[in-house]
Amino acid sequence: LIAERSIINYMKRKYFVWGIALLVLLAGILGYLQFNRERDSLKHIDPKFSVKAEDLLQEFISNENEAGQKYAGQSVILAVTGEIKEVIKNTANYYTVVMGDTSSLSSVRCLMDSTFSTGYRDLKRGTTVTIKGNFNGYKADEMGIGSDIELNYCVLSSPKISK
Repeated sequence: LIAERSIINYMKRKYFVWGIALLVLLAGILGYLQFNRERDSLKHIDPKFSVKAEDLLQEFISNENEAGQKYAGQSVILAVTGEIKEVIKNTANYYTVVMGDTSSLSSVRCLMDSTFSTGYRDLKRGTTVTIKGNFNGYKADEMGIGSDIELNYCVLSSPKISK
């Protein structure tokens, strides 16, 4: 009778330990997959709004609260068309395209998706482009320097580029 109980207790502990080991293994696999998953490119996603850069800036300047509510959300994709004021490349080869009226200090800043960085080096000041990006926010002009609208994970819609 005592031998049977010890065998049963041994089997219970054995299954318990194997169950915990299996749970730890599954959690590790799921964690690895989440950590290494790739973000979807905006290249093939339709934008929720299509707007000119100057019109978008004017919307925020004239009524920041209303425009903020219109474009707020986790995945609001905008297609913004405008003239390139500046193309900024940092030391890590990340590009930011600044769009808007060249006579204004306000601009739309598009932080470009690094997956397509080879096509961004051909962008020139004064070129009119359409860029799709995820709306990231509005930084109001408080010191007369100029307001900025930020988009991230941006891709070029036109002119077309290749990867």
